[in-house]
Amino acid sequence: MAFPSEVINTKNHPFVGVVWPVMGSKGDEYSVEMIDRGFECDCPAYRKCKHIKLVEDKICGVEEKG
Repeated sequence: MAFPSEVINTKNHPFVGVVWPVMGSKGDEYSVEMIDRGFECDCPAYRKCKHIKLVEDKICGVEEKG
């Protein structure tokens, strides 16, 4: 399921198709992909997850906390 971004216009973005590996809080690795409609993550969350938000922050240059 795609989750639209509130901070990045993903339609025709040069990163469409890029997949980022993201480490979950319990050590599991998830994949976040940018698509034209937003982002997809393969974690079990049923809503926009923290993994997608982490990738958005990295693209926007926001420093990781803690």
